[in-house]
Amino acid sequence: MSKTNLTRSAIETVIRNHLPDARLSVFSAKARLNADLAIDSIMLLQLIVHLELEHGLHVPEEALLTHQLETVEDLEALLVATGNPEVSL
Repeated sequence: MSKTNLTRSAIETVIRNHLPDARLSVFSAKARLNADLAIDSIMLLQLIVHLELEHGLHVPEEALLTHQLETVEDLEALLVATGNPEVSL
């Protein structure tokens, strides 16, 4: 499995386990975090914290300020681009 697919799987796992109000039925790389998955800004921060604590994926604070995270694919790309190690599932 590629690093991007592992990252997407980690995102889906965290949403499933910690964000029960998110609409997982439409989860895909192109799913919009807010409009499709119903993930608001607080939920996005929770997602990022759980990705770091549970899967070792870190997003630098400055990256959150400079990157627009609209889709799952955007979040995946940011996680991969910031030099995260192999994803632990």
